[in-house]
Amino acid sequence: MKMNRVMAIAEKDFKEFMRNMMLLTMPILPIVMSLIFSKTPLQGEGGKSLAILMIAICLGAVLTGTMMTMIAEEKEKNTLRGLVNSPASMLDILIGKSLVVSFFTIITIFISLIIIDVSVLTNGKMIIGFILLFLFFLFIGIAIGLAVKNVSETSVYYLPVLFLFAMAPTFSNMGFDKDNFFVKLNSYSPTAQYDLLAQNNDIKHIIIIGIWTLISFIITAFLFKKNSID
Repeated sequence: MKMNRVMAIAEKDFKEFMRNMMLLTMPILPIVMSLIFSKTPLQGEGGKSLAILMIAICLGAVLTGTMMTMIAEEKEKNTLRGLVNSPASMLDILIGKSLVVSFFTIITIFISLIIIDVSVLTNGKMIIGFILLFLFFLFIGIAIGLAVKNVSETSVYYLPVLFLFAMAPTFSNMGFDKDNFFVKLNSYSPTAQYDLLAQNNDIKHIIIIGIWTLISFIITAFLFKKNSID
């Protein structure tokens, strides 16, 4: 990994980010939702579930949403292939493209958790789970950006990512039959597993989140290679 290449990519992305009003407004959604939910009198497990929901919304709306938009913009401008085939390695490009978005995502999560006044990163397992969850949403954003043809196509994936992954824990509290196949399947989503980790601190939930993250990385690596030869 060459740090000068990583920083050059990150600097270019920072300038693009600051010029793009759509990207700049993405952190507003989770912060506004945090302000609304902060009026909800939740304590204990309910408070933790709310905090995890807000973390997941930040990851889905800001990290995945911004990442796939920025990658798709590169593709639409026909600059992505030149970047992929440049001397920079896949690791250089992925880290460089992720730095700016990751920074703004972390800031958004930090502000959201301060607003609702609930802490969930209270032990090593929760921190490891958060890192894996963060990487999962990051790789999903990169993969979607690599898969679509232009920026407009990313809007097709934005809401499904939010509902299927970011808001997965809420479905178990919507009165559906616990034995329903889709409810059971939903419980294995990475965000639902992180919520369960907060409840019982069982390491198996970290393993399941890790499997999701590994799968998302493999898909991202495959699409990265595909874009280098297409």
